[in-house]
Amino acid sequence: MLVGAGAALAATWLPEGNAQPASDHDSRSRIHISEITTKPWTLEQDVAAYKQQGLGIELWESKFDPAKIPQQLAWLEEQNISVSSLQPAVLTVFPSMSVLEPKDPAERVARMCRTIDLFGSVLKGKCFPTNTGADFTGNEYRVWRGSVDAYKRLADYAAERGVRVAFEPLGASLMNRSTTVFNMEQALELLHEVNHPNLGLTADAYNLWESNALEQVSLCGDKLFLVHIADWKRPRNFHDRRVPGEGQIPLADFLRRVHALHYRGPLVVELFSEGVPDSLWSQDMNDVVKRCKRGVEAALQQARA
Repeated sequence: MLVGAGAALAATWLPEGNAQPASDHDSRSRIHISEITTKPWTLEQDVAAYKQQGLGIELWESKFDPAKIPQQLAWLEEQNISVSSLQPAVLTVFPSMSVLEPKDPAERVARMCRTIDLFGSVLKGKCFPTNTGADFTGNEYRVWRGSVDAYKRLADYAAERGVRVAFEPLGASLMNRSTTVFNMEQALELLHEVNHPNLGLTADAYNLWESNALEQVSLCGDKLFLVHIADWKRPRNFHDRRVPGEGQIPLADFLRRVHALHYRGPLVVELFSEGVPDSLWSQDMNDVVKRCKRGVEAALQQARA
């Protein structure tokens, strides 16, 4: 548990009550919802519901109609909703359990670059989460070397367009399924080899907790570009995340560590939930959004205490 981070830092977390931070997001909430959390909804439903709750949004490319992306982005910019980041349709250099095609890493990186171009109007100054993917035969060396080379190119490409690349270590259960990097120490080693100022880190509370590495968020320093939040109970499959505050992760301690790094950016709730009897995706989505907001707000209040 983090100690001594409370009183001295608490005053700059959030003002009392429902007031918002004075920095990056002005009158908008730091709490964002990743669109995968409300997977059954459309982009338009997501935006309407998140705005109603005073929340920002992490976009998912899969929620857009490929034939109407310019029109949908123009509409989105009129909605005055804070955008934290975009989850691309292809977000790993090598294949992952969820996105197997294309298999060629070069083609996958080319698709990431195309996504950055397609969504450039809303992505300037925002984050583009990504991960290595995996070689399903267990050839970690191949994935590591290929990813180092790929991220040098991707970080350059994104920097020229004002977009930040936020590498995310995944949970240990996804090793050699969707990643070869499952804790922050390994992620920092990768960043050191790539050696590019535009490549930073996504700290996901769920993934770090699963890897017994929650405290490693403190290692991120000024390379922390994005924060994802979900809660954990022993999962029944790969997509069994819990609403913040409804599991076992000490989220207030996690947020204190994040705050101690001077991170003041979005706190993005990202929930996957399918194939279980009480799937969040089969519940009232408006209620799920409200619970997510309450859970993060409660953790922030505890972190400020």
